[in-house]
Order: sequence, then C-alpha cells, then structure tokens
Amino acid sequence: MHRPMLILLPFLVVLTALGSFAAAQDTVRLRNGTVESGRVEAENYDALQFKAKKGKEERVLKLAWNDVTELTYGSAPDYHQAVSQLSTGNVGAALPRLQGLVAGTTLRKEMRPAAMYQLASGQMRAGQYAEAAATLLELVKTNAKSRYLLPATRALVECHLALGNVEAGGEAIEAAFAAATEAGVDANQATAFDYFRGLLLEAKKDYAAAKARYQTATRSDNGAIPIGLMARLGLARCDRAAGHVDEARTAFRSIIDQGQGNEVLAGAWNGLGDIALQDGIKARSAEKVTDALFMHLRGVVVHAPAPGEGTAEYEHALAGAAEAFRQLGELETDEALKKQQALRSRQRLDQLRKEFPHSSYLPK
Repeated sequence: MHRPMLILLPFLVVLTALGSFAAAQDTVRLRNGTVESGRVEAENYDALQFKAKKGKEERVLKLAWNDVTELTYGSAPDYHQAVSQLSTGNVGAALPRLQGLVAGTTLRKEMRPAAMYQLASGQMRAGQYAEAAATLLELVKTNAKSRYLLPATRALVECHLALGNVEAGGEAIEAAFAAATEAGVDANQATAFDYFRGLLLEAKKDYAAAKARYQTATRSDNGAIPIGLMARLGLARCDRAAGHVDEARTAFRSIIDQGQGNEVLAGAWNGLGDIALQDGIKARSAEKVTDALFMHLRGVVVHAPAPGEGTAEYEHALAGAAEAFRQLGELETDEALKKQQALRSRQRLDQLRKEFPHSSYLPK
C-alpha cells in the first residue's frame, strides 16, 4: 500500500532567504524572468495576490502560481531561519522556532498559513503525527482558501495513516472539506477531495470504493499538486492490489508516457518495479529482479524530488531498491556477491532511515 509522506513545500515555489533580512520588500520572480518587488497580500489557492511597488507607482497583481518560480519575504529572519533548519534536517532547532512564530503575534498574517504548514512538516518529520494533524486541520479551518488547502489535506491523510487511524482520517477530511465548501472554493479544489477519500479507502483495502473516488478525482486539473495524475496512480495501484496486474502495468506505462512531474513519474516506475519484483521472486529470476531494481532506482536518481516536491515516491523507490538488492543476494550462489548485494540493500535502507527516520517504508 502506497503511503506518502509530507512534502516540505507544496509547490515549486521556494520561499528563500535574502542575503540580508533587512530588506522590507517582498520579491517574486516569474517564469518569464521578471522580478517584482512589493508586498505579498495573500497566498490564495488560485493566485498570488501581490502589490508591486516601484518608486511611487503601485500595481495590484494577481499572479498564477504556475507563473511564479520564487517567492521571498523581505523581512522575516526567524521564519527563514526555521525553514532553512527544517530543509537541512535540523528538526530539533526548527520546531520550537516555528511553534513560537505560530503561537506569537509578530508574524505577518500573510505568512501565517506558510508557518503553520512548515510547523506541521517539522512535526511529521519528528514523528509527532497527532500534533501535526491538529496543526493541519487548524490551518485548513482558518485559511481554507490559501494555497495550502490541498497540501494540508493530503498531509492530514498521511498523519492518520501513520497513526493507523483511518476512521479519524475520514473525519478530518470531511471537516477540511466542510471548511473549504463554506469558504467557497472552486469546483476543481472540491473534486480533489475525492483523491484524499480514495487514499483512505485504499488503506482499508476497499479497492472498488477507492477506484470510484479516484475516478472522480482524475477530473481535477490542479497544477500545483497534479491530483488528476496522482488519482490515476491510485487507480493503477488498486488494480494491482485486486489482482488485475496486466491492467495496472498498462496504466503505469501510460502515465510514464505522459512524462509529467517527478513524483508522478517515480510513482509509475515504482508501480512497475513492484510488479517486476514480485514476478522475479516468483520465477526466481535474477534478470527480472534486476529489471525491478532499475525501475525503482529511477525514483532515486532520475526522478528524485526537486526542492519543494513530494518525497513519497522517493522513499518508496529507496525501499524498493533495497528489497531488490536483498532479493538478488538471496538468489546469488557466490558468497562474495551475496554479501555485496546484502551490503547494497543495507546502504539503501540506511539512506532512507537517515533522510526520513519515520518513513512508513522502513521495515517494521
């Protein structure tokens, strides 16, 4: 069962620190190379609201997130330091700083959703899933139209799956959906909630019901999180779990042919890798297991997440590669080669454990 872990930042928009935190203005860099200076007014799910200022001239801009490549808050040293600590794995230092920012009154209101999301990310990395779930639900309830709506709801699912409480996860999703509906989000955002419902049904192994939800979610075309393609991955996983391996294999290859996004492509290769690995184990074929190994390694080397992208399939890929190496060792008759494959398997698991100590893909 695929169980994703939280992404550090929801989109390919990176909140970076300036060389000096003294600058008062925020800056936004656009895909066309334009840089605007001014002030962020809101990070809404449909656009960045930005008041650009040049001298005495002011312009109110509504910028589509797909056009934004970098967003920098001009005067937020504590926030930027906490995000930097979190991104480098120093969760112990980042958490109290983020907790203080969220609980305090010094943080700009425009930055509060981002700070809450980063706090939840840190809590999840620390294995504090119940605390993270509470932070995420509060984020959605108080900022239902922010760009963190879908990432926060997705993370809610991840928290409850990690806690092993699917029923509570369902209640949390419906609470988030109610908040979003009351806030008046558009139909595309509302449709995406069926993907989250599908994840929980898949966890319950109710594959028929999960597929119905995923099928609805394929109509979502949200660009920040490719919900439609993620739903197609869910459909393929359900087919495989229900024994429809040929259909799943075809679906995974179809997704690869579209070539969109590291997480989606890694997920499709992982799906193929899982199928190939099982075939190789059953046939005791080192060739098939090696094919599976290379499929999983694509998610580590070729389609590894860029800063800001999801880590779920990267974790899956590391775990899959570790298992493939282990199986190759089992098939070896040469003792030196057997030990070499076992070492390679441990190295992949050690890497996963170091980067994501609470990953659901780690051996129990």
